[in-house]
Amino acid sequence: MDAAWKRHIRYDWGLCRSRKKTFMVVIRTIMLYIAYRTTNFQSSRTEVFPSSYIGLKGLPYGIIEDKSYFELKPIWSTSNSKLKANGSSSHNLLAMPVGLKQKQNVNTIVQKFLQENFTVILFHYDGKLDGWRDLKWSRKAVHIVADNQTKWWFAKRFLHPAAVSLYDYVFLWDEDLGVQHFNPKRYN
Repeated sequence: MDAAWKRHIRYDWGLCRSRKKTFMVVIRTIMLYIAYRTTNFQSSRTEVFPSSYIGLKGLPYGIIEDKSYFELKPIWSTSNSKLKANGSSSHNLLAMPVGLKQKQNVNTIVQKFLQENFTVILFHYDGKLDGWRDLKWSRKAVHIVADNQTKWWFAKRFLHPAAVSLYDYVFLWDEDLGVQHFNPKRYN
């Protein structure tokens, strides 16, 4: 009986194993088909950068822009809202490395430039951003903060020619320069 029992177990196990094999082959085939269809769908929906974008081949179109304004705008906005609102054809940038010790002077400078619809970027080299929130125009400015950097490190890092090429004029203003004898209206 012992030999017959072993034969019976082997037969059942072999039958069970072949059923498992069939089931696994069907599951694997279905998974491969799903992966194939998903890959085809994704590749049909993905546009690739033109060959002029050296080193960026394979990235989906729209990930990287050639040029961009430093203007704050909603994600869903498709055009430059400041230009649209003002009907102005000129677009200018004021970039300043700032520290909280010169807050009053920076306030005067920024207010003068904002009257002429300049985009304002403040580079906070002292790392103190909270001290600027009480100014009315603070929400309109782009703030970039990095502790323990030199004033001009920011310009070198963030004002790349590709980033500022859309602006008619770019003013890299030092925070201790006054504006009492300067008229930004001349550049509109």
